Amino acid sequence: MKLSRRIEDQILLLKIKHGDQEAFAIIYDKYVDALFRFVVFRVRSEEIAQDITSELFLKIWQHITTSPTNVENLRAFLYQMARNLVADHYRTTQETLPLEEAIEVEGSGAKDLNVRLSLAEVEKGLSNLPGEWQEVVILAYIEGFKHTEIAAVIGKSPAATRVLLHRAIKELKRILNQSTN
Repeated sequence: MKLSRRIEDQILLLKIKHGDQEAFAIIYDKYVDALFRFVVFRVRSEEIAQDITSELFLKIWQHITTSPTNVENLRAFLYQMARNLVADHYRTTQETLPLEEAIEVEGSGAKDLNVRLSLAEVEKGLSNLPGEWQEVVILAYIEGFKHTEIAAVIGKSPAATRVLLHRAIKELKRILNQSTN
């Protein structure tokens, strides 16, 4: 993570803690699209994702302005809150965690997957992974998170996150190879 972004985020967080709505608007504009995309991947519905994203930013405002603790890593905090709201959504609706959109398999992602497939095949492969494996693949290859950032979001060590991502990619390759044979 760039130090300047982290410092900028900390300054904005301090302003928000004191009720500065303009600082909150900056955070909103900076992160809303990526968080919405993350939620859409998890809930398979743009309408539900819009509701969850709206609730997310309300909870972010409430937490920052009322909590005595400080947020150390804003990006990880935002994705962790989004992850929790998605889990709450599935808990209350009793649905299973699906995955709607497929990743674009090109660039560095294609090298790591070592395979070029149709988006539908990738979507199917991802949907066959366990929820946490889906999540680390999405965070790494769609959102562009580093291992340390993913670790902060999912609450595991960076080493455990690397292992989890390695296993997820290995399983995804196996699934995709099966579907092409």
